Amino acid sequence: MRKKKLVASAAAIAVAGALVVAPGGAGAVTFRHMLGYSGGTAIKAVGATVESGLTAESSVDTVTPGPKQSNTAVHVGVNGVATVDAVHTSATSVALPDGGVQVVTVGKTAGISLLGGAIRADAVTTTDVATVHGNNTTSYSVNTQFVGLKIAGITLPVNIPKNYQITIPNVATIVLNAGFASTGAPGSGTIMTEGAGLYLSLLNGRGDSPLGTVVFLNPTYSAIATFTPAGGPVIGGYAYGSKATTSAGNLINISAGPTAQIAMPANGTNGVVQRNTTATVTIPSLLVASAITDYAQGVRSTTIATKSYSTMTTHLLNVNLLGGLIKADALTGVAHVETTPAGGTVASAKTSFVNLTIAGHKIPISISPNTVIKLGNIGKVTIREQVTSASQALVTLLDIRISTASYGLPAGAHVQVGVAAAWVLVS
Repeated sequence: MRKKKLVASAAAIAVAGALVVAPGGAGAVTFRHMLGYSGGTAIKAVGATVESGLTAESSVDTVTPGPKQSNTAVHVGVNGVATVDAVHTSATSVALPDGGVQVVTVGKTAGISLLGGAIRADAVTTTDVATVHGNNTTSYSVNTQFVGLKIAGITLPVNIPKNYQITIPNVATIVLNAGFASTGAPGSGTIMTEGAGLYLSLLNGRGDSPLGTVVFLNPTYSAIATFTPAGGPVIGGYAYGSKATTSAGNLINISAGPTAQIAMPANGTNGVVQRNTTATVTIPSLLVASAITDYAQGVRSTTIATKSYSTMTTHLLNVNLLGGLIKADALTGVAHVETTPAGGTVASAKTSFVNLTIAGHKIPISISPNTVIKLGNIGKVTIREQVTSASQALVTLLDIRISTASYGLPAGAHVQVGVAAAWVLVS
């Protein structure tokens, strides 16, 4: 199994899984791990000069089938190379009647314009399905449907073949309906699939994007591994830049899902920092930020002598909330949990900010964690929210509760900015 390779901000395959009985071996117990993600866009430049992680990412990383996630966004702009009017993504883990499992990831985008309108489409839908059947055989399907696709100077077939490659001279190399799969040895119950509605590689620099910049539209990844897991504690965590919900728990609008979110793989990152970055986040009437980056770093050890830990970090730049009511040059939060030589765990939480102002008043950097400030008759905001136990840590840089309908938000709206959670559980 492999880590996400489309963007540098991806989470690696972990050692965890759904319990199965290996065929042909009475009592031979193995496990299945299911991992999948989808996004609206992603961008990667040579040397990481320019990078934007999965927009409106949905992901699953689970030990048993059933978990699922969906996400949405409106008006996504990627470094002057791509604009998308709407994104909807989903990732689902499924139990099959034959005892197998399936991971389904879907990316849907609408109102697409690439390279200043040289490439346009009304809608693009990519569906990526990886399956391990009850007898540990595998199958897959990765397909993209296009509506109203037009590329300047290019005549396209009515039905776009798999991995259809074209070139706009001196501009870009393009692959449409991209899809790939890799499987383990026969009967291993291991499969990995990747897809994208469109893959674009610049042949010349464009604006802030240098030669070699790669743009993905509807990147997807679905993977399943069957194996016997290693021992050791359970580690985990997540982080995201912002999220808004109503009192009923529903997203306020299709742009308010978790931004730049990342999860800690169940087997850690081998100590390597992984990240998800989204540049120039704009949620109308709610949030503007020049960049949101979330990080995951962790180690899962099978022995007490080697420390296990989970560190999740969230970082936002040039934040403007509620039409300028709340502003900050930077916000940072870190949640960390690690094992001790005695076999226990210890947790810590850290939060910081640069030039935070609320209603025109500058907030001192020494302000105590979990400080609540009233926002007139609009609601309240908790600053530097930190919660820890021996094995878990949670930080929320700004936790806003709206009591009176304002700034396009209904009464009861809940806005979280800069969230990071980490845990290490020792049995």
